[in-house]
Amino acid sequence: MHHTADLSVLNSCRRAHGAGYQHRDRNGCLRGTRETVLNEIESWARDFEKSPVFWLNGLAGTGKSTIAQTVSEQVFGDGLLGASFFCSRDFEDRSDLRLIFPTLAFQLAHKYPTFRSVLVTLLRSNPDIVHESLMSQTGKLIVEPLKSADVWTVLVIDALDECKDEEPQSAILSVLGRFVERIPKVKFFITGRPEPRIKTGFRLPLLVDSTDIFVLHDIHPPLVNSDIRLFLKHELSEVARRCRLEGWPSDERINILCHTAGGLFVYAVATVKFLDSSTRLPKQQLDKVVNFPEHTVHEGKTRFNSKTTLDSLYISILKTAFSEEDLEVDSKVRSTIGTVVLVINPLPPSGIAELIGLDPQEVTQFLTLLQSLLTFDEDSSQPVKPFHKSFPDFITDPSRCTDTRFWISPRNLHLELAMNCLRVMNEGLERNLLSLPDYALNSEVEDLETRINDRISDALRYACRSWHSHLTKTEGDVTDVISHLRVFMEEKFLAWWEVVSLLRAVRGAIVALEQLIPWLQEVPGDEELLDTARDYSHFVATFSEPISVSTTHIYRSALELSPLSSIVRRRYCCQRHSSLPRVIVGTEESWGQGIIIPSKGRHLSYTWSPCGQFIATQSLGTVEIRDSFSLELFSTLKLTKPTPDEVTSLLAYSTDGHFIASLSGTSLVIWDIQTGGVAKEVDRDGGVRNTSLLWSLDGSTIGIVENNGPGPRTYVVHAYDVALGVMRSPGTLESLDEPHFWAHGTSFRVVTTRWASRSYTINIFEVGSILAKIECFPTEPGHRTIGSFSQTTHRIPVGFSSHLHILDVRDSRCLLEEQYTILGSHCFSSDGSLFAASQWRRVRIWKYTSDHYIRWREFSIPNSTQDPNSPQFSSTSLSLLGCVNGILRLWRLDGLPIGAGFSSRRQFIAPSRCGGYIAACRDWGSTVTITNLLLQTPPCIIDTGRRVWALVLETNEC
Repeated sequence: MHHTADLSVLNSCRRAHGAGYQHRDRNGCLRGTRETVLNEIESWARDFEKSPVFWLNGLAGTGKSTIAQTVSEQVFGDGLLGASFFCSRDFEDRSDLRLIFPTLAFQLAHKYPTFRSVLVTLLRSNPDIVHESLMSQTGKLIVEPLKSADVWTVLVIDALDECKDEEPQSAILSVLGRFVERIPKVKFFITGRPEPRIKTGFRLPLLVDSTDIFVLHDIHPPLVNSDIRLFLKHELSEVARRCRLEGWPSDERINILCHTAGGLFVYAVATVKFLDSSTRLPKQQLDKVVNFPEHTVHEGKTRFNSKTTLDSLYISILKTAFSEEDLEVDSKVRSTIGTVVLVINPLPPSGIAELIGLDPQEVTQFLTLLQSLLTFDEDSSQPVKPFHKSFPDFITDPSRCTDTRFWISPRNLHLELAMNCLRVMNEGLERNLLSLPDYALNSEVEDLETRINDRISDALRYACRSWHSHLTKTEGDVTDVISHLRVFMEEKFLAWWEVVSLLRAVRGAIVALEQLIPWLQEVPGDEELLDTARDYSHFVATFSEPISVSTTHIYRSALELSPLSSIVRRRYCCQRHSSLPRVIVGTEESWGQGIIIPSKGRHLSYTWSPCGQFIATQSLGTVEIRDSFSLELFSTLKLTKPTPDEVTSLLAYSTDGHFIASLSGTSLVIWDIQTGGVAKEVDRDGGVRNTSLLWSLDGSTIGIVENNGPGPRTYVVHAYDVALGVMRSPGTLESLDEPHFWAHGTSFRVVTTRWASRSYTINIFEVGSILAKIECFPTEPGHRTIGSFSQTTHRIPVGFSSHLHILDVRDSRCLLEEQYTILGSHCFSSDGSLFAASQWRRVRIWKYTSDHYIRWREFSIPNSTQDPNSPQFSSTSLSLLGCVNGILRLWRLDGLPIGAGFSSRRQFIAPSRCGGYIAACRDWGSTVTITNLLLQTPPCIIDTGRRVWALVLETNEC
């Protein structure tokens, strides 16, 4: 019983499927080949006194994955293999860096009972561990359970270069370097091309002395040629046996093939697949191979030997398969090959045919002719993939694939795939496609997987997941794809959301809209479609959580609770569920209420990443980093010390986005975002009220301002040298208003205000070894409140006699004058073009045009007792963060109405005790509306003759 419960917990953990060495599409080395490298690896794997890490370094086509497969089989036979992960860019999950450790942990839990016990306990207490940082994942999912299990084991990671990782050094290797010495009984075997980030990762100080390196392409050529010859003789003898060919092939022909292979096993494998054809005679095929032209063009990453003619082999295979030129057939062949090469996840033949709109038998015929270049199984349910990653590199490079009959233009093919995806969705999507029962949660439908497999084809499933990936890669004339997109947005959008909910692909659907909006902004003349996409993005961001649990929420709650002016509500209002009561009072006029940022506690601080893609928030004990569009948790960073409520906490990203600093009282912590590990931790002298924290532009220094001086208006400035670990304090400042701090060059500048001669003076200081005043600007008499300074434009807001002014301090020009009671929380965008301020539970935004600011956006905060605090624009100025009653909200400004068209009315609602009636009054008015919720009768309207401040409804029926 306990074992079954444990397996249930393990199976619920997100991981990559088919990543282990036992998956059906992988083969090991032929017996007797690669003995030199295999013997060295075997010796390393069995001797735990040797280095804990082994890197098999090799160029494309040198046989790394085949060797990794053989190593896994050998180590498994010795009882030492703990887990394996074979990365592949052909599959989204197998190329996801963040799934490597969860997948390894899943396999280890099935092998070692003690490991499983520790891991299951962790997953029960923290099921979101896969969203934590790589550093946290490694420590909790791998290191601690392995230490408890106390086992000798080997972990295999193949083709690390195929994982998506944009950092200058491999994130996995950065993390591994920090932990490898803590688990001395564990060895890591890793393969990968010598790409810059992989080489840099293995050169890290924590890893360089712990790694053995074997360079495959540096093996003595005669040894490699001997292995290739042995492979060719074995494989071709099997072909000869099946075809009853005596004395074929000759040793001379074998020598020619070895010569042209140039040390690349991939050439030998492709040649064997080409000769072993069910439609052509092997002898004729071999004659063509040995007469291929010599190498004449650069062969990209695959080539490392001047004798290699892999490109010639590929083009000859294509010409042999399709010898006669036929424009119609050639176009279909390019569509078929291009789909296999460019799809995000591989499709079976039937799925390819449905997606590109061709006859399934015709597609199967094409694939059969190309089977020497593809992994194509007669079992039509298996996905079709390129047999080696060098083929997609070749077929999409016009300098290598010089025959235009076969060259795949990624730009054109992505356009074709985008239109095909939209066509498949427009034809195949409909409301309640799976005929699900009303009110059912997705998890409560017992035969859900069966319904999905029966009614959602492979092509439709692919289209719903991946249409946006192709659309956003298109260029040129997109008129046809726009017409398909318009039908999808106007007629099929909610049906699409049903399917992505059932496929557990809500996150990907949110990303689809996130990427669609900037793409539409580049398409001229389609503002209506752009407005629709913006409105839909608000809808999915607001309601994605309930929709992911149940598709019926789309019609039963999300559509009903969407704002009255929203496009999605007006367009799909006829699909609202007729049996549900209507929301009479309380629906917002627009999306101005903002999106609530999830949190496990009260938000103490928050900040945008420099690129605007992520939001970092700090609550008690943790820093959470979320995707700014989907709000999906990207990483969780644990504070080593709890933060008391009375202590001011601050967060700041480095300008390159690689690090984040947290300041809580006297504790300064710097994290490496890539790994989630603590890079620096400093305890300093100081008090509890920190007012500013930021990085210098070059990332060398962190600046801090705190209100801990001898007086209430005295501020202390600190500068922390990150490399040296030295904190210095250039001096103190006096300021009537809170100083504004910004990065300038390699240091900082700070603006302060002073009162002198019945007027304010604005001073700007340079923060160096000392505080040096560099500029001084007097303001007009009567100014009372000075706000944040826009360093890029030298503009500053001031409060003056119940008016808000924005001044250019360089020439005292007034760029805005507007009645505004109190200058509360406010901010400029990074370029100074936008200014936001909050007052009376609403946020107002002004935009700079020509030579002054005009009111641009305004929205109220529903059910709030406070004004939004500390608003912050994203770097793109498209979004705004603000904290209301301790709850962080996000506003996407692009999709909001212009001007003051927002609901700012106060709504009083009072239900009767029996629930049969409801009374409502708006805006402290005198009119009260009483509605009978049980009978279809007109509402009763009462004019009280005075302003209503509260409502209580009593009826005789109650």
